[in-house]
Amino acid sequence: MDLDEFHELGAMGTDQILPGATGQRQKEKLICAAFHNCGKNQGEKSQGKDRKWHKDVMDLDEFHELGAMGTDQILPGATGILTRMASSKLQALWNHPAGPKTIHFWAPTFKWGISIANVADFAKPPETLSYPQQIVVTVTGGIWSRYSGVITPKNWNLMTVSVAMAGTGVYQLSRKIRHDYFDKKEAAVERN
Repeated sequence: MDLDEFHELGAMGTDQILPGATGQRQKEKLICAAFHNCGKNQGEKSQGKDRKWHKDVMDLDEFHELGAMGTDQILPGATGILTRMASSKLQALWNHPAGPKTIHFWAPTFKWGISIANVADFAKPPETLSYPQQIVVTVTGGIWSRYSGVITPKNWNLMTVSVAMAGTGVYQLSRKIRHDYFDKKEAAVERN
C-alpha cells in the first residue's frame, strides 16, 4: 500500500473498510498493514541509499500517533499474553514488598559489589589486607544477616548478601591473622 492508499483508508469510515468491525479494531488492522508493508519496503530499500522507508507507508504525524498509543492498542492482548506467560512465582517476586520495585531489593543487590570486591581480593597478598576493613565487612555482614531474618517481610536478598559479606570477611581475616602471627612463628621455628 502506498501513502495515498493509506490516507484514503484513514479517511474512510469503519464500515467502508471492515464492515461490522469496531473503530478500534479497524485502526489496529490498518496499523498492522502499515507495519507489514514497512517491513517489505525496508528489506527492498535497505540495499539502496533511501533510509526513509517508513514514509512510503505513513507520514510523520501518523507515526507519532502510533507512538502515543498504548501497547494494548497496537498489539491487542499482548499485555494479557505476557501476564499469562509470567509464572505466579515471578509475579510474586515482582509484587513482593522487598521486590524489584523497592529500595529493599536494589540496596542489597548493589551491596553484592562489596562481596565481589572482597572475593577479588583473595588473590592479593595477605599483607595488603586491612584489619579494620575486614572487621567492618564481617561485623556488618553478621548484623545485617540477623536483621534481615527478623524484619517483616523477610528480605532474602539482604540475608544472602550479608552472609556472603560475613563469609568473605572471615576468610580474609583468617588469611591476615595467619600471615601476621602464624607464618612468622613457623618461619622462626624453621630457622632454628
